[in-house]
Amino acid sequence: MVPGGRPLPWVLLLVAVCCVGSVRGGFTLEQGIPHFNTKPYFLPPPAKNLTALEGQSAYIHCRVAQLGDKKVSWIRRRDLHVLTSGVHTFASDQRFMALHADRSENWTLHIRFSQVRDSGEYQCQVNTDPRISMIFFLHVQEAATLMDGSDQRYVRQAAPYSSCSTSIASQPPGLLYWYRDAEILQQGGRVNISTHLENETVSKLVIDGARVTDSGNYTCWPTKFLPASVMVHVIPEEKAAAKSLGTGSNGGGSSTTSNSKASASPPSADILLLLLLTLTMLTWTADFLLLTTTFPLCSPSVHLPVRLRPPSR
Repeated sequence: MVPGGRPLPWVLLLVAVCCVGSVRGGFTLEQGIPHFNTKPYFLPPPAKNLTALEGQSAYIHCRVAQLGDKKVSWIRRRDLHVLTSGVHTFASDQRFMALHADRSENWTLHIRFSQVRDSGEYQCQVNTDPRISMIFFLHVQEAATLMDGSDQRYVRQAAPYSSCSTSIASQPPGLLYWYRDAEILQQGGRVNISTHLENETVSKLVIDGARVTDSGNYTCWPTKFLPASVMVHVIPEEKAAAKSLGTGSNGGGSSTTSNSKASASPPSADILLLLLLTLTMLTWTADFLLLTTTFPLCSPSVHLPVRLRPPSR
């Protein structure tokens, strides 16, 4: 202390150096006291359990502070396959890649077009000595679109409709489009599209007064789900009516036709039988006359002629 109650200058300098050293040393509340930390360590991630939809991109974020000259690698736990190291990809599956911006603490594993089989544990690892790592779990949900009925549909020339729903009712499907072949169908005119996103995601397509030219491949495609398709064949009314008569779908008409055929069959058989009997009788008569003419000596009323001799003298 100097006269007047002021601290000595070297004391102030020492306090300043201690404070600066504490700030640069990486003071953390978790460890409770200021310290000098020169090794890499993990920062709290946004989430360690993640969910993605099939067909969409999945992102797993790993935050590492004070990385220095060390590298961050992503490892798939089920087969211990190294997917990426730094920003380089080592997996043969090019859907996996590492995302990292310069001077950023975030190292992200990006999985494009994720599939259900991609579900599992992924390890973010730093090549320190000893190595440090953090494990994340990814769950990929099947994001399928379900179409009502079979994939081949035959309808009459009236008002065909198609309806689709998503496999995950609670997940919004994003934008939903209907296609006929490669053409996007728009609401209006003969085309009616209604989509409900309340308890379940259901979309219905109705075409008023469908024509034969409306036949084609109809696809329901939510942008966050995989699409589903159905092939629609619109049958003209006259062909549909003929088909229904031929297959007996119309009870009255098919019954009358069958009865007519059944009643017409016996006269045809009787006529054939009568013709056969007549032909047989004519054949027998012809054979009898031929035998009688050819062999007249066989008749019992005919006597053999006697050769007369002249009288003897």
